[in-house]
Amino acid sequence: MFKLTVKEMSMVAIFPAMMAATAGISIPLGSLPPVSLQTVFVFLSALLLGPRLGSLSMIIYIVMGTIGLPVFSGYHGGLDVLTGQSGGFVIGFVISAYFIGIMKNINILNKKRLYIFVLLLFGNAIIYMSGASYIAYLLNTNVLLTLATFSPYIIGDLLKILVVLYVHSRIRKHLTYEGR
Repeated sequence: MFKLTVKEMSMVAIFPAMMAATAGISIPLGSLPPVSLQTVFVFLSALLLGPRLGSLSMIIYIVMGTIGLPVFSGYHGGLDVLTGQSGGFVIGFVISAYFIGIMKNINILNKKRLYIFVLLLFGNAIIYMSGASYIAYLLNTNVLLTLATFSPYIIGDLLKILVVLYVHSRIRKHLTYEGR
């Protein structure tokens, strides 16, 4: 167990709240999970809060959705979202936030936007792999074939990563965990 300051608790709570507030903004893709703004907040939580608090923020988001609050994409909630095709992506949020937070602590990766861009690409790949693995499990198909169907996500995810880079560069010095 660890103690959190009021500022840390507020920062941890803000990302699930922002994910919930924007849950209705999604683009349906037929049988695939919809495109949403969720990864923007996954990446920002990891970059601004670090591995421990960023992943805690995502766990709180999952708990909120699992108990039925309409925080998942399309204002859905409940355990059926986690057991459905979106479940792997949602679990991937925690893994991605932790990975990005850990890698961000490496000093050479922390200073240049290009390095952070590449780091966010890897974080996005973690979400893709988690989602593809779970969909492949549910549908009893090949993971690589499932990944091949994710091409509609690529352009949107690149745009979201660019937005995260811009926002992070603007607010980093005011909100980050760095230097503590």
